Amino acid sequence: MKYRIIILLGFLTASCFQNVQKKDHLNLEHKLTGNWKTEAFDGELHEKWELKEDGNMQQKGYYIQKQDTLYSATTRIQKVEDNIILFSIIKNSNPKIFKAVSINEQAIVFENRDYKNPYQVKYEFIDENNYRRTIKGYEKDSLVIYKFNFKKAN
Repeated sequence: MKYRIIILLGFLTASCFQNVQKKDHLNLEHKLTGNWKTEAFDGELHEKWELKEDGNMQQKGYYIQKQDTLYSATTRIQKVEDNIILFSIIKNSNPKIFKAVSINEQAIVFENRDYKNPYQVKYEFIDENNYRRTIKGYEKDSLVIYKFNFKKAN
């Protein structure tokens, strides 16, 4: 009996130290994981994407202009039932939710036509060191399009 308990404890201890592999539910880990930056307006936009324990992607981002952080946000891309959803939480603003309307190896397009600005967010995966995010919306009834060309930062 003593030996069975020792063996069982050995197995339990070994299993606790095994590297648990996270499941990439969205097939985005190799496309987004890492630190990214781009020049934007009169400053720099920085992002860090990571695969979370639940298999979904999360980003923390901020915008710096003249050494002042003017904007920060958290974004999640996750599977909800059969849908891919983008949740964006901008500091001091209302959260926004977008649903993927187009998905392929090169791009994901999210939309929510209930919003004027933005109503569309598109991620284009150029290569392992570059991706583009395009944001479309209406400002004062005029269509505006912002493109951010991110490069992987080390």
